[in-house]
Amino acid sequence: MKKLLFLVLFVATAMLGQAQVSKMIGQWNTYDDNTGDLRSTVKIYEEKGVYEAVITTLYEKDANGKFQVMKAPYAKEYEGVVGTHLFKEMKADDDLLRGKIYDPESKKTYNAKVTYKAKTDELSVRGSLDRAGLLGRSQVWKRKK
Repeated sequence: MKKLLFLVLFVATAMLGQAQVSKMIGQWNTYDDNTGDLRSTVKIYEEKGVYEAVITTLYEKDANGKFQVMKAPYAKEYEGVVGTHLFKEMKADDDLLRGKIYDPESKKTYNAKVTYKAKTDELSVRGSLDRAGLLGRSQVWKRKK
């Protein structure tokens, strides 16, 4: 009986984790770490058990200080950014994603962990030098409305 109860709890926990991960699929807005300004929209999708994230849109402020979609041709610093794949080897691990994340600014790849915050419908994206996530930084991505 104890084994059956353990099995039921294990399966329920695994299903709950997968439900959290499936909520990460969609379009998310990213923000500048220093200014908090809207920077880009990223599309997250799953393909054959691996999660991908692609930059689909860049934003800039117009003369009135409102954000608008940045149009091509892009300034040299933004050339090739739209279409960049950010996630590498990102897979579900209980209720989060683990793998690698590419930073287009530094052109470096870091260990990554992505967690869904159900209360705020946001993602906590942490990139780090070490696999444990101690040496790194986090960003909050907000679901695009």
